[in-house]
Amino acid sequence: MPLVWIALSAVLISLSRLPLHLGWLVFVGWIPLLHFMDVSKCKLWKAAALFAVIYVGSIFYWIADVTPGGLVGVVVLYFLHYLLVFYLIKRIGDVLPKYRFMGFVAVLLSFEYLQNFGEMRFPWFNNAYSLADYTALIQIADVGGVILISGLILVINVLLYRVIKGHRKLLVLVFILLLAWLAYGYYCLARLPLCTRKADIAVMQPSIPQDEKWDQAFYDFIMKRYDELCARAAKDSTRLLIFPEAAVPDYLMHSQTSMQQIQELTRKYNLEIFTGFPHFIPAPASHVDNVYYYNAAALFKPDGYITSLYYKNILVPIGERMLWLDYFPILWKLQFGQANWEFGKELSWMQSGESTFSPSICYEIAFAGINQRMAIPKDKQTGSYKKSDYLINITNDAWFGTSFGPWLHGVMTKFRAVENRIQIYRSANTGISMIVDPLGRVQSKGEMFAITNITAPLYVSPRIPLYRKIAAYPIAIVFLAFVLSVISILGKKRRKEP
Repeated sequence: MPLVWIALSAVLISLSRLPLHLGWLVFVGWIPLLHFMDVSKCKLWKAAALFAVIYVGSIFYWIADVTPGGLVGVVVLYFLHYLLVFYLIKRIGDVLPKYRFMGFVAVLLSFEYLQNFGEMRFPWFNNAYSLADYTALIQIADVGGVILISGLILVINVLLYRVIKGHRKLLVLVFILLLAWLAYGYYCLARLPLCTRKADIAVMQPSIPQDEKWDQAFYDFIMKRYDELCARAAKDSTRLLIFPEAAVPDYLMHSQTSMQQIQELTRKYNLEIFTGFPHFIPAPASHVDNVYYYNAAALFKPDGYITSLYYKNILVPIGERMLWLDYFPILWKLQFGQANWEFGKELSWMQSGESTFSPSICYEIAFAGINQRMAIPKDKQTGSYKKSDYLINITNDAWFGTSFGPWLHGVMTKFRAVENRIQIYRSANTGISMIVDPLGRVQSKGEMFAITNITAPLYVSPRIPLYRKIAAYPIAIVFLAFVLSVISILGKKRRKEP
């Protein structure tokens, strides 16, 4: 029977995260788990397994369409993740009952934050993303990012749990917290300084099916579609057209034919084209292969100028590169269909017209840190900040199919836009392409599998968000969780206080 509480929490949180307009459920989704931690004697491994199967299975079910074994692997990985999380929460509650709620919040936030680091990094399960539909509530991301929003969500869960347990006066505190949170959001929506700049930028969504994209038999068909969309863009007086990730299904910089076709599009329609493509460079003899492969992108101009290439810095674990290849070379022999790209090491800033932008590729949009450095680079010598005019994110979500995956991926754009108060142009091969302004509002969107270009005015905000200046503050939360965990592990269980 106690596992019912775990199942209920997993279901509520899953429903809040999916595009069902039930995001408000995240404010009560953790309450059943809090009750479980307080009263249950059930084995934690059972709770972690059930939570992982329901929650991870609901959010990542679409992985099974590509690799059923991959979904099983993800569920197992997050079972271990939640086993440790639940153990620490339970242990802190048993040994340090006065700090059990503090421990609950600190441990969950720590694991959200730590998912941004290491080769297994995958920050997909932040509580904050449940509020993607509530524009006013996500405005506070410019103060403390998604970690602050997740923290507020968890605090409200704790307060409501205590209200249920008889501390009804705390309901006033919940009301005040929500009122202040909303007030800040509506203040930003009404008063954030924005100016409109003529940019003539369009986002291309060509909707090339995944099973055709890398088939050479469809190469001419793909380039013809690009030509048609470039023609549409030219008619709309577009100056910069943004293609999706790996839009050119060829090693563009090494293919005379592909290069001529892209340059012909820029000249024929007088367009600047920003596009993604695979790339390789020679590798030293000591490398397992004779070349380094990269997921790359660059800006091509009508006069033949090509910017320096941007190499994707953060690669999808296993999907784009097997884990820990630099440490365990024998893993090069494992092949599950991954590309084994190399990690890019530098960020890029490119000039288009009078504006400067910085690009990212695919799920780099999930990482607040790299987007902060792209949007608002800090001068190492003076410590001053200089803001880019906009960001570009290109992706190929075709392999998500018709699942919730493209939506789950796409909504992260709203949070990165608010965190940095910057406009983001997102080109997704089969959707969901979007243009999101510095307030997190979707100005234009390409529906799934639509063949289209989208455009919107460029909104620029001069604000340098507080979050950019205190980006490392979650380290303090991790330290708190660490201290509470160590003390509780070394200590003896005590009787809980109400």
